[in-house]
Amino acid sequence: MVNFLKKYWAEILTFGGILAVLLICTAPAPTWMETDSDGIHYVYAAKYLFVSHKHSAPLFLLLGNLFLKIPFGTEFWRMALMLALSTVGASIFIYLIIRHFTGRKSYGCIGALVYGLSALVISQSTIVDTYALVTMAGLGAYYFAIKSQWKRSALMIGIGFAVHFLVALIAVVLFVAYKGLRPQFKNWRVKNWVPLAIICAFFLFYAYLPLSAAFNPQPNMWGNTTFSSFVSDNSSTGAMLMGGLSIWDFPKRILDTIGILGVCWALAIVPIVIYFWSIRKNGGWYKDPLLWLIMFPIVLYITNLAPQTYVYLLPTIAFGAIAAGLGLAKWRDKFYHLKYVVLGGVIMLGLFHCWYFDIGERLDPELSANKFYTEELPKLPDDAILVAQQGWEWAAVFPYNKENNIHIIPICVGTLLSPTLQQEMKDEGIEFYDYPNASLSDRPTLIARSILLFNDNVWITTSTDPETYGAEIIYGKGQEDLLTLSPKSIVSGERDLDWAWKPSNPYDIITGSIEVEEWTWIIFSNYNIRTFLELAVIGAVPAWILYMVFIKKRKWKMQNVKNKLVRSDAKGNA
Repeated sequence: MVNFLKKYWAEILTFGGILAVLLICTAPAPTWMETDSDGIHYVYAAKYLFVSHKHSAPLFLLLGNLFLKIPFGTEFWRMALMLALSTVGASIFIYLIIRHFTGRKSYGCIGALVYGLSALVISQSTIVDTYALVTMAGLGAYYFAIKSQWKRSALMIGIGFAVHFLVALIAVVLFVAYKGLRPQFKNWRVKNWVPLAIICAFFLFYAYLPLSAAFNPQPNMWGNTTFSSFVSDNSSTGAMLMGGLSIWDFPKRILDTIGILGVCWALAIVPIVIYFWSIRKNGGWYKDPLLWLIMFPIVLYITNLAPQTYVYLLPTIAFGAIAAGLGLAKWRDKFYHLKYVVLGGVIMLGLFHCWYFDIGERLDPELSANKFYTEELPKLPDDAILVAQQGWEWAAVFPYNKENNIHIIPICVGTLLSPTLQQEMKDEGIEFYDYPNASLSDRPTLIARSILLFNDNVWITTSTDPETYGAEIIYGKGQEDLLTLSPKSIVSGERDLDWAWKPSNPYDIITGSIEVEEWTWIIFSNYNIRTFLELAVIGAVPAWILYMVFIKKRKWKMQNVKNKLVRSDAKGNA
């Protein structure tokens, strides 16, 4: 035992320290901080093996069901423990990757600490959400790929796909960079098909959705239990979000991204730059898979419509931590003391994050989600109609109904344009007016107001403390004005024509404390990133064709004539 401690003391301190910080900060009960809008219903879905939203993260729910069987702690804490352990696992992979390339465990430990103690990682490892687990899977896939263990790498990619489609960004890079993961076609025969087959096998986990709906009666919260609804829902959501950012908000998003990366990497940015600078010769920087593993999530976030998707940057933080360790090793002879400076900065920032992200103490001391569940929802009588202004408030009603054997009819303002939801309201006997001629921005709120006017026993939610997502439930009659319409500057189109240059506080982004006030109204604009990319492609393709037809062809003809002259001269001389 003594010899073990002497040999691995650095690793024990590194991973033990990361785990200790995460356990201190883990939410003891339901919270909506860190934009964890999905935490309550993830626990609900995992507990009863129900379907959760969008792609439903089936493997995440099944693993969550196992963690919920732990005999101590609240249900929310038990499932959050899975994410804390996932981050420790991810940190171990970072350590192993850096040690594989450098042979030095000190740089591996520093890289692991850069990741495990960063602001974004702590925020997503102390709540209930999928990103810490899928990042661990992506790191595992990369580690086994660099060791040419293709089946194990494919196994980790498959695990990632069964948790969240974010792993696709990592899988694409690994497939391009490592031939061993790709099937080989030769003489009408397929070789090396096993890795791809392993990955595809994990898509069988998505049979969880129809099976759960068929054999486990549950409310139709998400409308994604059939193959067609699953594909259409995820496709439409992806099409709406990816590239949907208004071009006018693009500068601010870039600045916000720099701020998030700055508070996560801190001094580690220096060795990251050192690493890519040191391999710049002969195009080494763009041939390195690490560059694209870092950049792809950044590109996805800075063009994404919803600012809540900053959580997609978790793999960027992870692979950046690897580059930091490699950068320290690259210049260890020139700047030997740099590793101590970076290590000191990481530890100091980690201690600050341990204090700052302590949910239930420093952050969200009243645990507003738990308070809403235990104090606000009990106000409602049976068969009450609750018009929730936020989706997370709406989602909390379903587990409350299940666990208290009560029938509250939840309605979310943001989904009132759905024909399926409108039909469900009609089936419940709820009267409303659809306002077909109203703008898309105003129409949901107008429908919600009509529900208050035409029905009895209607209640609404209203914000009490936006920074902690705090909300209370009040009787709806006479309170129609509290259901707010979209700001007229958005409806008129003025808001999305103002260039946004002022960045937000990165810690306010990571904790989600600005979500309710600043991100409530997501701006849809025809002047978005996707539109400009499409215009660029439309312009580039004809330009490329003209170049190939008129310029490239001429060059080829001139070269062809020159070659003929050379050959004729050679014959004459002969």
